[in-house]
Amino acid sequence: MFSTIFKQELKYWLKKPAFYIYVGIFLLLSVFIAAASAGIFDSITVTTGSSVVVNSPIGLSNLFNGLTTFIFFLFPSIIGVSIYRDYKSEMHTILYSYPFTKVNYLFAKFFSAITIVTLIVLVIGFGMVIGFRMPGTNSEIVGSFNLMSYLQTYLIFILPNILFFGAIVFGVVAFTRNIAAGFITVIIIMFGQGLLESLLSDPENRFIVALLDPFGSASIRYYTQYWTVSEQNELSIPIKEMIVYNRLIWLGVGTAVFGLVFKFFTFSQHAFSFSFGKKKSERATKSNFGGITRINLPKVSYDYSFLQNLKTTWKLSNIDFKYIIKSWAFISIVLVGLIFILIGYSQVGNLFGTATLPMTWKMLSQGDAAFAVSINICTFLYAGMLVHRAKIARANHIIDATPIPNWSLLVSKLIALIKMQLALLTVVLISGLSFQIYNGFYDFQIGLYIYELYILNFIGYLIWALLALYVQTLIGNPYVGLFVLLVLSVGIPLLSLAGVEQAIFKYNAGPGFSYSDLNRYGSGEAIFFIYKFYWLLFGLVLLISSSLFWVRGIPSSFKERFFIAIKRFKGFTVIGFLVFLTGFFILGFTIYKENNIDNKRTSSKEREALSVKWEKDYKKFENYAQPRITAVNAKMNLFPKERNFEASVVMTLVNKTDVAIDSLFLNHNGLPSTFTFSLANTLVLEDTIQNFDIYQFDQKIQPGDSLTLTVTVKNKTNTILRNNSPVIENGTFINSGIFPTLGYASGGELRDNKTRKKFDLPPNNLKPHPSDSTALGNTYISKDSDWIDFEATVSTSEDQIAIAPGYLQKEWLEEGRRYFHYKMDSKILNFYAFNSARYEVKKEMYNDISLEIYYHKGHEFNLDRMMAGMKASLDYNAKNFSPYQFRQARIIEFPRTGGTFAQAFANTMPFSEGIGFIADVDDSGESGVDYPFAVTVHEVAHQWWAHQVIGADVLGATLLSESLAEYVSLKVLEEQQGKTEMRKFLKKALDDYLQQRTFERKRENALMYNDGQGYIHYQKGSLVLYALSDYIGEKNLNNALKKYVEKVQFQEAPYTTSIDMVNHIKEATPDSLQYVIKDMFETITLYSNRIVEAKTTELENGKYQVDIEFEVSKYRNDEKGRKYYGEKVGDTLSYKTAKMKKPILSVPLADYIDLGIFTEEEVDGKKKEIVLYFEKHKITAIHNKVSIIVNKKPSEVGIDPYNKLIDTQSDDNRTKL
Repeated sequence: MFSTIFKQELKYWLKKPAFYIYVGIFLLLSVFIAAASAGIFDSITVTTGSSVVVNSPIGLSNLFNGLTTFIFFLFPSIIGVSIYRDYKSEMHTILYSYPFTKVNYLFAKFFSAITIVTLIVLVIGFGMVIGFRMPGTNSEIVGSFNLMSYLQTYLIFILPNILFFGAIVFGVVAFTRNIAAGFITVIIIMFGQGLLESLLSDPENRFIVALLDPFGSASIRYYTQYWTVSEQNELSIPIKEMIVYNRLIWLGVGTAVFGLVFKFFTFSQHAFSFSFGKKKSERATKSNFGGITRINLPKVSYDYSFLQNLKTTWKLSNIDFKYIIKSWAFISIVLVGLIFILIGYSQVGNLFGTATLPMTWKMLSQGDAAFAVSINICTFLYAGMLVHRAKIARANHIIDATPIPNWSLLVSKLIALIKMQLALLTVVLISGLSFQIYNGFYDFQIGLYIYELYILNFIGYLIWALLALYVQTLIGNPYVGLFVLLVLSVGIPLLSLAGVEQAIFKYNAGPGFSYSDLNRYGSGEAIFFIYKFYWLLFGLVLLISSSLFWVRGIPSSFKERFFIAIKRFKGFTVIGFLVFLTGFFILGFTIYKENNIDNKRTSSKEREALSVKWEKDYKKFENYAQPRITAVNAKMNLFPKERNFEASVVMTLVNKTDVAIDSLFLNHNGLPSTFTFSLANTLVLEDTIQNFDIYQFDQKIQPGDSLTLTVTVKNKTNTILRNNSPVIENGTFINSGIFPTLGYASGGELRDNKTRKKFDLPPNNLKPHPSDSTALGNTYISKDSDWIDFEATVSTSEDQIAIAPGYLQKEWLEEGRRYFHYKMDSKILNFYAFNSARYEVKKEMYNDISLEIYYHKGHEFNLDRMMAGMKASLDYNAKNFSPYQFRQARIIEFPRTGGTFAQAFANTMPFSEGIGFIADVDDSGESGVDYPFAVTVHEVAHQWWAHQVIGADVLGATLLSESLAEYVSLKVLEEQQGKTEMRKFLKKALDDYLQQRTFERKRENALMYNDGQGYIHYQKGSLVLYALSDYIGEKNLNNALKKYVEKVQFQEAPYTTSIDMVNHIKEATPDSLQYVIKDMFETITLYSNRIVEAKTTELENGKYQVDIEFEVSKYRNDEKGRKYYGEKVGDTLSYKTAKMKKPILSVPLADYIDLGIFTEEEVDGKKKEIVLYFEKHKITAIHNKVSIIVNKKPSEVGIDPYNKLIDTQSDDNRTKL
């Protein structure tokens, strides 16, 4: 009987159009994704520049994971339906009387459905093979076909997931006899996976995440998270313990659920239900049974008016809405989504382990981001449930016979969906308020909640609801409709890969909105509404189309439905359709004209072509001598309300070369500008595409001679659809990039060498090596200036304060505007900015230095911490390196809509409102870093490491600025919190470095030769310099840096390099530790240290002997991440035991590494880690054993326990005793 049912089920599915629709969708998706990742659209969009082979084992795994959502929704659509259709058709009342066993019935249903899903999913692999080999793909990032890579992905992950979770969904549907329960199960599993990663995102909890991740992807990441590009391209996914355990756990869960259902399943007419104290119903018998009663029926009046139909529509929507909110499916999604929101709130704005205060805009952005998936899934799911509800309940023929018009039935569904969406948005509101109250934060901003939730957010969900109703009406199967909607919602943003970049061609796309306390929603609010109105018009076209195709009666085919739709297309339907469609096209053309005709729009592909043309046309001018900017006198007029600016600048240019200059090359940004030179000249080239001009002087500029360049510049006129100005109503932040630069700008060249090869351009390493003495003429900040005299006059509206670098010379009011005149009394870099807002000001004098913070009223939370950070940084840098060169230090707040960062100009440091002003710092120091303090220390440190010492524009330049500023920040934090607390900071930096290097697209250089990669100069740089201060002593390192500063501060060309700095450090480093310099600065050196075993023995004298067995191995990576273990052949250490499959290899060792022993003691009611032993041991072998006596009972031991070394598996550096 098993085979009979099994074959019948297969025949059923193979005859269903839905099966072939699923096959077609997955085939197209997989071909598209594989081809796109392999660069097939390079001829349409920007060239794919990745160095990762896309069809490597890990690459395939990632691509398959991207389709996991769609695969999981097959489970209820096919596996759940396989058993649900018997209940839906009520055939179970007949089938269950047949003489087959529970085993035959359930197993045949289950495995036939599993077979169908497997057949569909196998298409993915087939599609990827096709996609990778399609004409036009980039052969350099596509490897040879490897069958084992596909088999491994399918056999270890995809097919087991189908089996495990298919069993869970099958069991739930069989138990509840409700297909919606199957969809909810999938949604809960997906949310659960997201919740798991949110709750356990801490690196120390990766073990638990890897075990419990339902998809298995976290178990892969457990082993591959730090793989270099070379390893990603060459290695297979390691099938090790964590992956096996993960698969076994979910096999157990799936088996348990299926087993429970199997045990309680019965061939009964009604589903199993829980009863809590309910009495069994009894049949009631009327005492007057058989009597005749006269009933006077009321006279019925008929009302088919439009008004009555509206009332009917509203009442029908109430019925549908109650159906939604009373369903366990809806309640389950809301509860899971609510948990997701609350967990998201707990991590809101988390930076360095410290959250931000629960500002209302934070609650809204986090709540909507966390709940958006729930709202959209509910919309897609219940659109299908409502459209097909009557059919599912077998009441469609009765409803079709009623005089209710089609539009009333359709619009009632829409209104019910709208009510549901508003109810879900109310959940976000209530949860946000609750979280704020729980945290004692009472600045609720109810108006902001209502406006953003019920207007800005709601309109987007409404537009999706209109599409959902259209798709579900057009497709007769609610499950296929849901699947199509999911594909559309995920796939529409991917159209950019195929060259469809403009939002007017991507449904419900458009500029977003972002709120700032300083500037609210800014000018983008109007643009947002225009795009939403544009898509709303199209949505209304879809709604009318839905009414045309609304099923009434029993149409036999889509062809018949089409002819019925044509007949319905008349009267007000035609008028409404044409009005909305015409409005859609008119508004669409208006937007298109604004973006493509009135203003030249360049696609990513066109920008790539422009970069090629730029280099081919103008690279020849790169080494032409040019004058240098030596003085800047700027006038900036800001008009915040109008969002305009008008600026002028007089630049003094000097020929600092030893040759006469006859031409000047001017780069500008295409803004309306004028350029006037003090010397007679001729404009010989004006490239309005590249914004590049060449001026030839009538008389050559001799060495030492000077001239002036006067520039006027203003923004293009703003329109309702386009903001052409960086000026905002409150919180303007404009940098010197609005003014022209001199000479050829190599930053406009293509960076990726694969792309360059495609256009016949030579390889470009961008920055020269620091040993190239011919490349030291410019700083990495500017190529047309050294140190300049600076002066600026800034005007703004009467109620704002305008700020520029320099000391305030004068402030005055004139014609309703406020003017500020700033001037520096010493030279600064040609790197400055202008700020303007309605600021409050906090000022303090500290050691004759004016410390100032310009902040938005209401953002007073962390001003004292920032003030303390300025003081601490000034003290540390002045004490250890050199005196502070200015009489003031200023922090200026700007809106988060301009970015979440801080930047250091001369004595002036703009801080985003999201980078410290609203941080919720735990004063105990246990939950995270006091980052308002730490970031302030870092930015003030740039007044030394960038504004005193500035590196040449060569490799390693950012070691001299970003790495050293971060080092200062860590050392000041160490003074504040102690050495034992530094482990979490170092661990975070280590993990960030190791993870981010896996995404390296070009090459990873050693620290002193880094090419501006943030993960090297920030994370690795801070680790290396902190560790170095431990090895050679903080005092010795700082003395070396002090000598270096004395030698190169305020230096002009030739500028200093990382080689100069490292040489100064080498001089302060003993011979026994010179290897540290080589490992940390000159090479990419990594460790793999671990505790093998540790035990403790109590001695007779009350002390404890700790026996530690540990391994130390060290290796190096080349720029692509390939490992090597020695400088020459035979120069490698090796260790292998009989139980090992492979030996442990290492670079020769003579390393000093920390060995620590710790215990825990209660201090002030809290457990604290106490150091019992902490010493460096010289390590010369891979395998080591030591015995150490300590005075107290230890609880933990560690090799490199504070993570000072770059260790790829630092989790095994410590072990509990």
